[in-house]
Order: sequence, then structure tokens, then C-alpha cells
Amino acid sequence: MKIDKDKLDALVAMSDGELWGEIRKIASAHGFTLPDRTPEHSEMEKIRGAVSGGARINLGEAVRILNDYKRRCGK
Repeated sequence: MKIDKDKLDALVAMSDGELWGEIRKIASAHGFTLPDRTPEHSEMEKIRGAVSGGARINLGEAVRILNDYKRRCGK
């Protein structure tokens, strides 16, 4: 999977609500359902940190954060 660094930078620069909307859209396109409600800002910052870590993007950590949030929301 090739990741476009410029697109990723644009995503992490979005507001929490905009970023959550994009995450939900990407998840939906791949058959996953995430809660409608945007996670707390601290959770969104964890996601941003996992995918904007410079040369080391940790998508596994981002997925773990999303799964934890989904489980807490009951979806």
C-alpha cells in the first residue's frame, strides 16, 4: 500500500470533525462501520500522532485506537 504523504499531511491538519468524517468515509469504503460521534480531542490527537510520525507511520496503532473507540461506543 502506497501512502501519499501530502494527502496524509492534509488529513491530519483537518479539524477533529472533518478528520473523523474522512476516517469514517475510508472505513465505510472498506466495509467497516465506525460510530457517528467524533471521539474526544485526545483520541483524535492519538490518531494524528500514529499517522504523522514522520518517517515511521504506525497504521497498526491507528487501527488499535479506532477499535478501542468503537468497542467503547458499542458498535
